[in-house]
Amino acid sequence: MTEPDQHDIVIIGGGASGTLTAWNLATRYGMTATLVDPSDRPGFGLAYSTPSLKNLLNVPAKGMSADPADPDHFLRWLAENVPGTIDDGEFVPRALYGLYLRNLHSIAAPEHVRQRAVGCHRIDGGFAVTLADGEVLYARQVVLAFGHFDPARLPGIPRELDDTGRYHHNAWDERALANVAPDDAVTLIGTGLTTIDVLLRLRENGHRGQVTALSRRGLFPERHAAYTKLPAPVFTPGNTASTALAYLRAFHAALKRGTDWRAAVDSMRPVINTLWLALPDVEKSRFQRHLLRRWEILRHRMAPHIADILDQERQAGTLRVLDGRVTAISTGEDGLIVRAGDDMTITAAHVINCTGPSLKYQRADAPLLHDLFNRGEIVPGFKGAGLSCTPDGALINAEGDVADDLFTIGPARLGVLLESIAIPEIRVQAREVADRLAQAV
Repeated sequence: MTEPDQHDIVIIGGGASGTLTAWNLATRYGMTATLVDPSDRPGFGLAYSTPSLKNLLNVPAKGMSADPADPDHFLRWLAENVPGTIDDGEFVPRALYGLYLRNLHSIAAPEHVRQRAVGCHRIDGGFAVTLADGEVLYARQVVLAFGHFDPARLPGIPRELDDTGRYHHNAWDERALANVAPDDAVTLIGTGLTTIDVLLRLRENGHRGQVTALSRRGLFPERHAAYTKLPAPVFTPGNTASTALAYLRAFHAALKRGTDWRAAVDSMRPVINTLWLALPDVEKSRFQRHLLRRWEILRHRMAPHIADILDQERQAGTLRVLDGRVTAISTGEDGLIVRAGDDMTITAAHVINCTGPSLKYQRADAPLLHDLFNRGEIVPGFKGAGLSCTPDGALINAEGDVADDLFTIGPARLGVLLESIAIPEIRVQAREVADRLAQAV
C-alpha cells in the first residue's frame, strides 16, 4: 500500500447500518471512517428515504435511540428539531428518522466516496476495494453494511411483464406508482409492512380504486397497544429444550398464565437470537416452515393509527385481503390477470410486488457481492440467506476461516441470526463493531 491511498476503515453502505457504525467510531474513538455509497443523501437508506409522512416507524420513538446506552437520544433530537411536543410512545414518520440519521452522519463526518463498490479482494495488509469508475481504495479493515437488496423474482412471472408498465417488481421504485390512475384496480402481492406502506402512498397520491392484498396466509401484522412490561423473558435458553415445539409450548404456557401476548413477545427481544442459535439446523428449518410468519406478524407490529386506517379500508370495501400463493401473472384485455392457487383469478390494472427485500445474496444484482462470492471471501448463511458470519458479524470464508478484518452488520447477519434488521439490534451491532475496529487499528 502507498500511504496516500490508505484508509484505516472502509464502510461499504451509507444507510442506517453504515451511518451508525461511522457515528460510533467518531463519537467513541475520534476516528474518521471512509464511507462508500453512491447516494447523495447518506444516512437515509431505503427504509428512511420515503418522502411520505404517512409512512410511520413501527417502533415508538422511545425505542429508536441510536445509542443503546442513551435511550433518550432520539427523543432529545426530536425536541430540539421538531416543532410541538412528541410523546415518547408516538410513532413518528420514518422521514423524520431519516433526518436524524442524516444528522448523525454529519456528526461522524466520514470521508464520503460517492461511488458504488464493485469489487473487494485481499492484498498484503488489508483490502483493495474497486469502485465503479475504476478507482481503487486500500483499506486495513472493511465493513459490509449493505442494507436491503431488491425483491427476488417471483416464480411464474416472466420478465416481459416488466415492460408492460403494469407489473412492478420493486415496490420502492418511484415508477411503480407514477402511472396508477385514481380508479385503477391494484393488486399488491404480500401483506407485510411493505404492502401497508404502498397502500398509504397510493392513497396519498389520490388513488381511490380498490386494492387487493394477496399473500399465502392473508395476514397483516398485528397492531401495537399498551401493556405492562415484563421484568424478564417468558422463557430463556437455559430452561427450555432447544426445539421449535418446546419454544412454542413455553410461549403458550405464558399466555395461559394470563400474560399479555405483546408483553410476552417483547420480553423475548434480549434472548431471541440466543434461543435461535441454540436450535439445531433441523429445528431452525422447522421453525421457519411453521412458526416464522406467525412470529413476524406478532413481532413486527404496526402503529395503531395505521391499523385503524386498514380497518376502515376493509370495512369500506376499498381494501380486500385474500389468501393464496401467486402461481402466474399474464396480460389480458383489461390489464393483468393474477392466478393464485388452483381456482383464484384476479384482474388488475397494476400489480405491485410487495414481498420485501431479498436475502438471497447470491441472486442479488450486486457486482461487489458476486466478486466476494467468487473469491471465496464470503459464503451464504443458513439456507442461502444473508452471509455466513459469527454472531458478532465477523465474516466466514469458503475455507471456514473467521476474518478479523472483514465484518458485516444489519440484514446480512440474518444468515446466522433471527433478529437483525431493526434499529434496536443494529445500534448494538454498530457499537460492538466500532469497538472491534478501533481496537485493531
